[in-house]
Amino acid sequence: MKPSTPVAVFAASICNLASGDASATPRSGPHPVIQDTTDTVIIENERPPPDSRLPWRIGTEPSLTIGSVTSGGPDQLFRVEDAIRLPDGRIVIANAGSSELRVFNPDGSHAATWGRRGEGPGEFTTDSPVIVALWPGDSIAAPNRWGGRLSIFDQDGNHGRDVHLEAGLANVVDLLPNGGIVTGGIAGMHGGMTGSTGLVRPDVEWKVLGPDGKLDASFGEFPGTEWWAVFARGGQIESSRVHPFGRNTIGAVWGDLVAIGDQATYEIKAFAADGSLVRIIRRDGDLGSPTRAEQDSYWERQYANRPPDSRAESLKAVKDMPVVESYPAFSGILADRLGNLWVRERWSSVWTVFDQEGRVRGLVEMPSGLSVFEIGEDYVLGRSRDDLGVEYVQLWSLAR
Repeated sequence: MKPSTPVAVFAASICNLASGDASATPRSGPHPVIQDTTDTVIIENERPPPDSRLPWRIGTEPSLTIGSVTSGGPDQLFRVEDAIRLPDGRIVIANAGSSELRVFNPDGSHAATWGRRGEGPGEFTTDSPVIVALWPGDSIAAPNRWGGRLSIFDQDGNHGRDVHLEAGLANVVDLLPNGGIVTGGIAGMHGGMTGSTGLVRPDVEWKVLGPDGKLDASFGEFPGTEWWAVFARGGQIESSRVHPFGRNTIGAVWGDLVAIGDQATYEIKAFAADGSLVRIIRRDGDLGSPTRAEQDSYWERQYANRPPDSRAESLKAVKDMPVVESYPAFSGILADRLGNLWVRERWSSVWTVFDQEGRVRGLVEMPSGLSVFEIGEDYVLGRSRDDLGVEYVQLWSLAR
């Protein structure tokens, strides 16, 4: 615990972006930035108007697309979980459907495949790898889905070593530039799942492990995935489903910090790698609430292609699912290579961009349907799907 200090109130502002200079931060009026008694800075931001667009432009078409419908080769992707662009322009794709890292040259041609499905060194279990990231010493790291092991490769694809993670089944969320490993994020049907029938959010402890895989620090417990659980008389779970409009806690590495946000409110906490809370970023906004009709419509779409009897049975099973009190406040958190924090609006292609201190800079609209993996200085890398569900990894230009 840091020593107590007097409360200090500072003037801050958000950018109204009337200027065409991307680095300018015109003030729209004072907004408090409060330093509390533990030296944690709290930044209160107004919700930026819909037309508060940053003068940053994303290309009208992708500059590179990797993917194929029928080739049967390495460019036919399945269950892409992540991708990064290396300094030399190559793109490394975490293709969880085949348990491989697939590497493509700057022109999109296949360069190499690293790893394979298995339990041995440098191999990946089913539904892995889920993350691929740069690692200290110009290495590349990729974890298995449920922790347990992190595989390290050099940039030529040679497997160097595996790091066995002390966190066991904790989900690996992101990797720090100093080699730290952030775990947490997903709550399954274990731990804290007791009580009466209804909506439950089991707590999940978020942690940071060192490069050796051993526990370095804890960020504390956060509410996890929101489930609808039906309990039998003896307290055992009879049935459960993730709520379609449920909240979760999500996060990402933000420079040398870790940004963690519970979707129940628009508040993101930024922690240092030692577990200390550095700042809290808040933004105004109307969360809104889903309706019973919206929820029923969701399940109608989910089960639309089932045979009539199966469809009727499935709809009956969810007819008593409660409606959550509010929508998630946001649906994504990501930091770019220049230190800005990007927070995705709920189920939207619009992102709110915060500067390194946590002040709103403005809004940026991403290409529709793009799941963003990485934002570089002059590019955006992500995954898209066509009408048939075929996956593509795309590189888009970003002009700031």
